[in-house]
Amino acid sequence: MLEKCSQVLSDLDEERLLTPGETAQCLAVSVDLLKVWRRHGRGPAFVKAGGRIRYSFRALRNYLAERTTRPMSAPFYRRTKVEELDGKLPGLRRFVEKRQQRRVSYQIIAAEILQKWGERISAQALSNFFIRRVWPKESSQRRG
Repeated sequence: MLEKCSQVLSDLDEERLLTPGETAQCLAVSVDLLKVWRRHGRGPAFVKAGGRIRYSFRALRNYLAERTTRPMSAPFYRRTKVEELDGKLPGLRRFVEKRQQRRVSYQIIAAEILQKWGERISAQALSNFFIRRVWPKESSQRRG
């Protein structure tokens, strides 16, 4: 993506401020999406100069560099909501895992968590935990 931006703006120096149109072209997004990002505090850093929005080429380069993915040497491990909450509420993960192994419904588990720990958790978060952690463990135990 940075190469496309460099081609489009090859005659520009690092210090030049870009218009939203030029920035959108570099990022291959619409100007309207840039506006939404600004409103929500996302996207590349911008400045208001003379009542107009401008993006520095350097800030755009940094924004792209931060989001460039590199091949990973190890499998990606993303913590689930249950695992995040377990750090704050010890025993939660074990509780959820045991309940899911007994095939208790997600709504009931969520209600029990709310009652026991005072923490709200969605059925989707419980489903994600089951799919990523409980079910693979059960499958490997059946095979082994």
